[in-house]
Amino acid sequence: MLDASLSNPLFILGLVLIFAVLLGDATERLGVPWITGCVLAGVLLGPDLIGVLTPAAQKVLGGFLLASLALIAFNIGLQLTIGKIRGLGASIIWLALVQLLAPLATVLIVLTLLGLSWPTALIAAAVAPATAPTTTYSVIRRRDASGPFVDRALGVLAVNDAATILIFSVISATAVAWLGAQTSQGATLSALLKAGIGEALSLVVGVALGGLYLVARVLVADGRPGWQDRLRAMLYALLLLAVGAALAFDLSHLLTPLAMGAVIANGPKGVEQGAKPAAIGDVEQPLYMIFFVLAGAHLPVADVIGHSAILIAAIAYVLARVGGKYVAVFFGAMALRLDLKTRRYLGLCFPSQGGAAMGLVLACNGSPAVRALPLAAAGLVESAVSIVLLGVLVSQIFGPIVIDYAVRRGVADPASA
Repeated sequence: MLDASLSNPLFILGLVLIFAVLLGDATERLGVPWITGCVLAGVLLGPDLIGVLTPAAQKVLGGFLLASLALIAFNIGLQLTIGKIRGLGASIIWLALVQLLAPLATVLIVLTLLGLSWPTALIAAAVAPATAPTTTYSVIRRRDASGPFVDRALGVLAVNDAATILIFSVISATAVAWLGAQTSQGATLSALLKAGIGEALSLVVGVALGGLYLVARVLVADGRPGWQDRLRAMLYALLLLAVGAALAFDLSHLLTPLAMGAVIANGPKGVEQGAKPAAIGDVEQPLYMIFFVLAGAHLPVADVIGHSAILIAAIAYVLARVGGKYVAVFFGAMALRLDLKTRRYLGLCFPSQGGAAMGLVLACNGSPAVRALPLAAAGLVESAVSIVLLGVLVSQIFGPIVIDYAVRRGVADPASA
């Protein structure tokens, strides 16, 4: 265990970043995404192994986790431009819809058949539609692939995670509200109504913060020296307000910054699409590294070793999720009369999960509503978190291989397909 004199949060944070860089670089050299290395670093530093990231240390660093979650949701919101959605086309919208809903149903059925309680199965199923777009993007870039097949894959990814956040926020809030109503003997309908109002208010607050940023931009961007720095500080402040509002008023950690990003992305002339990387790019990558290490520290290594049911459930989660997406895209493409390569291989472009999936379950687990639950009820949510985090780790290992195969076959000449 780490000596008490070395338990300073800044010292721990330094170790987290060093391990993230070293293991992230090592996994990239092996052809595996850096995210996997960061997650493994978290496992190594976690309470079951080296013991640097004890539960107390994780609590101290919780602010970095929340900031990372806000950035993930904010970045997804920035992709929701009206022009981009209009340009996707009806066929891509249809494929995106079926590959969203099918894994939700298949995971729910499979985990329920395995004997998990329905709140645990429902929360895990609600995050099943999430993908890791950066993994798919990196494979496509590595192959320098292009064409209709790639356009369809990127189109599906463009709307996937934003829709997943909306789906998960509603379903998880419903499941947690039901657990709270059952354990406190309160009225279930009243609890569900409160949860629905909270989700709606999250969107309203996010829209208001996004609008405030657009107003601030008009006032600050006047050409005087240093205006970019001042505007950057304003963006940081509003993102912190989004997280703070979620904590203070029991709003969604993810819907609020998501809505904020969507409003900014659709601002006058879309100027923020180009300004965003300069505004948050310097802090984005280190925060993501910290996030994935902390997520890895949440992995229940000791429980998996002593409780094989969690590992079995995680494997079933991965298989049901990937199978659901593939079958849905196959038959969806068939119904749309798309080409044979799209039917066979497009559904294999989305097996990996990453930051969005981790962020969803960790935000749910850390929400005031879950913390207020009795120990037994909170344990049901924790089980869903463990299943999803293990599933993400497994998908990060085999996902890039599957995606690479799908892209190669999907863009191959008809004669060689």
